[in-house]
Amino acid sequence: MTGVLEAVSGEVAKVAATAVLGGLDKGARKLFDVLRTKFPAVPQDPAELRQGVLTFALADPGWAKDLATALAAVGSGEVVSGAPRGISDFRDRVDQVTNPPAGGVKLIVAPSGYGGTELARQLADRVQEQYPSGRVELDLREYRVGDETDIAGLKQEVLKRCGIPEGEIAVDDARLDDQFSSVLLTRLCVVVLDNVTSARELEVFARFQANLTLATTAVATRDLRVLDPRPILLQGLDPEGAIEMLADFAGDVRLADELPEVHELLALCDRMPLAIREAGLTLALRTGEARPVAGLLAEYQAAGVVGAEAVVADAVRRTFDALAPEAVTACALLADFPGGRFTRDTALVYLGEDRTRADAALSALIEAQLVERRVRAGYSLTRLARDHARTLPADRDAAFERLLRYVRDNVVAADLEGDRETGLQRLREYDVPGELRWTLGGDRFDWLDRHFGLIAALVEASCLRRRHVDVCQLAGAVEVLVNQRWRWREYAEICDWALQAAKALDEQARQDGHDKAALLARTYQMRARARFLIRWFELAEADLSEAHRLAGEATTPEWPRKRLQASVAEFWGRLREEQADVLAASGGDPRVMLSGAVDWFRSAVSIDDELGDRAALAIHLRMLAATLVKVGYLAEALACATRALEFAVGRNRGRVYTVFAKAYLALGDTIHARESLQNARSEMASARAQQYEWELREIEARLLVAEGNVEAARTAWGTLADDAFKIGHPRANDYVKAFGLLPPPSGRRWRFPW
Repeated sequence: MTGVLEAVSGEVAKVAATAVLGGLDKGARKLFDVLRTKFPAVPQDPAELRQGVLTFALADPGWAKDLATALAAVGSGEVVSGAPRGISDFRDRVDQVTNPPAGGVKLIVAPSGYGGTELARQLADRVQEQYPSGRVELDLREYRVGDETDIAGLKQEVLKRCGIPEGEIAVDDARLDDQFSSVLLTRLCVVVLDNVTSARELEVFARFQANLTLATTAVATRDLRVLDPRPILLQGLDPEGAIEMLADFAGDVRLADELPEVHELLALCDRMPLAIREAGLTLALRTGEARPVAGLLAEYQAAGVVGAEAVVADAVRRTFDALAPEAVTACALLADFPGGRFTRDTALVYLGEDRTRADAALSALIEAQLVERRVRAGYSLTRLARDHARTLPADRDAAFERLLRYVRDNVVAADLEGDRETGLQRLREYDVPGELRWTLGGDRFDWLDRHFGLIAALVEASCLRRRHVDVCQLAGAVEVLVNQRWRWREYAEICDWALQAAKALDEQARQDGHDKAALLARTYQMRARARFLIRWFELAEADLSEAHRLAGEATTPEWPRKRLQASVAEFWGRLREEQADVLAASGGDPRVMLSGAVDWFRSAVSIDDELGDRAALAIHLRMLAATLVKVGYLAEALACATRALEFAVGRNRGRVYTVFAKAYLALGDTIHARESLQNARSEMASARAQQYEWELREIEARLLVAEGNVEAARTAWGTLADDAFKIGHPRANDYVKAFGLLPPPSGRRWRFPW
């Protein structure tokens, strides 16, 4: 609880600091009303306010709850999206829907098919006005592999649903947790969690008591009951509600004419909502018969259909029996589509060369409601359709081959396109499969981003099929997207599979008298970078040590081998730089780590000079220059940046100008700093490198201070702080602090608008 209160007090201090920009809106006024019950004069220093709030909150839990509720209302205008609403013809559960929970955690215990998810949606609908930020719904099965739940991925998805741009979502555990807390503490929303299995999954959300978390589970385990001792326990519908629901789906069948048979049918269905729905749809097909319910019961008896699950299975079988053979085959294939999600285009590739027939088959599956749209993107088979379709014969290997070839070729083509655009060859150690060109049109990075989940699924599936060359091609080529869009957490998992594949290829090569040490070294490198950006530093060091060893013993020609060694040195430098940043942020001394980074970057530059590798030189000189600015060697930094500019292109050229701006700013040369910043913005815009916008805005704010333009600096730092607060940006506290150091407009102390 102390950790939650510390987070609340920190967010309150941010609200107070940003309130001086534009006054108080309705939500912030409520927050300050709560503060004034403890503070006769609300402290204007953020650190003092943070500590005071924490002290009072620990001593008075009731006040802490009121404060958390008021804080959540501050961001109530930030609407989350993507959650389906409940159905209009909801039957039964009168007690639950007329007395919805007011907040905190409410557990709904319901076996599959008994309407737990629908009840959660109904409850969310009825309290929505109390939660103006909206709602988010997540099926935890999508974040679970075996018994392990991807908690970090779950947090990232919630942040995306809350409107946080994907490029602004933290990847390392500490900053991700801070951002997740910041966003959920400042929004009043409903969270629907489907298929919870453990308290660990629910605890992620249970700490945000101002919000309402509705969680469905098949079994109320002891650890889950600790979070909600009085869960809602769902069984079958009551008799009246069951009859009403059956009538909803039975079309024109007159149930009143066969009430004894209707009750028998509902008993057969165990009054399970899903079974009633399927029985009703089946019954509707018998409209016009003299005794349709009795006829259906007789048919069930003849077929040995006993119990709710058997009724559902029978309905699925009937649906498949009504499909054309092409649609049945398509469903059987799609049941094993890698990752389970597909777009129309990828489904048609997977289903076969005759796109017209494949398109018709897919449309038939959608019309039969065997395919459903997903909240995040694309389509997937329903669970019932998938389970049945997997029992049917189909040429799944051929379908997998078609999809793998299509995706692999386009991912590699997207990678190679960068060489054509820049005239420089990117370092790659995977086997390039022939002369591939980007022919899909549109932005290649957008295509890679949209298909990133499929690429990851294909990497895993291909590795399990021992398609090791394909695995390394996919993992090596998609690195260009990760460099651009920062999908490091997912990429670390891709590299886990890629390393298995690279090791297998190296082992086979050594049996044949050569090696794949360069490929293996590069794969260790790629995983190391993902790991140190996630800030798993010890694991990253282990990977880089292996990469360093393998790069030294690779039997490739000298030029590519040394180029690989320079790249390994670069990654060591970046690791030390990240470690220095963490030390500095925690109040430690980063100088030793920065010195190590400088040494590694110098080593990389030395190898580049020896090879005459202009592309690598432009990058490594820029990295060296940036680190030299941090340690205060400004003249050498400018010299390195000047050399880098001779060879730099695209995004890297913009980043070189960023180094110039920082170096000139440190020297007090505001004229050249301003010119460099303008050049950096221009180059970044041309390269569509939006991920550096925060850095450019921060340089702008610092430059305005150095130029003596306090009014503009006040606006720049203030809007930075405000924008960072809205998305839970990890630098929000730094921006608030910088803003607070500026002199107020009046020349006196800042005066808050309360």
